Amino acid sequence: MGALLDQKYERLFSLLDVNGDGVIAEDDFVLMADRVRASFGEERTAAKGQRYADEMLNYWHALRATADTDGDGRIDKSEFRQAVRHVSENFDTLIGPLYEAGFHFADRDGDGLVSRDEFAAVVAAIGVPEGDAGATFERLAGGADGTLTLARLMTAATQYYCDEDPANSASHQLFGPL
Repeated sequence: MGALLDQKYERLFSLLDVNGDGVIAEDDFVLMADRVRASFGEERTAAKGQRYADEMLNYWHALRATADTDGDGRIDKSEFRQAVRHVSENFDTLIGPLYEAGFHFADRDGDGLVSRDEFAAVVAAIGVPEGDAGATFERLAGGADGTLTLARLMTAATQYYCDEDPANSASHQLFGPL
């Protein structure tokens, strides 16, 4: 694995370690899902929020199945780097659904587009500073209409997990600068 992927995975680990205890566990994924839903004042039972929370747990279970070799229900940074590499090879089935659910959650009016404010609210809720969230949106939206499509988000997410080319700066700024 290259140095760039190590940096990206380190950044991702720091976001997923919601409680800051140095490991990721199921409670981190529950906390993150709750924060994202709360960013829009959504209750646990609302359909979009529940789908997002379910996909967060699916992502956790995929990581745990790959990385938690000692069965303690916790993944440290080293285990995470190895697991996310394996899980990334199955992006469409293990990671993609989480990003799709997050997009649909942020798309409050169901028009298939996410505004800067909607995107920033979700990304800030997962721990990205608001200024970085706004700048990331501008790079991802790529159009004059000021909205983000699911296709653009999925391309960016795929590149974040898989692209090792340091020259492709767009591939490593999904969660703000490294």
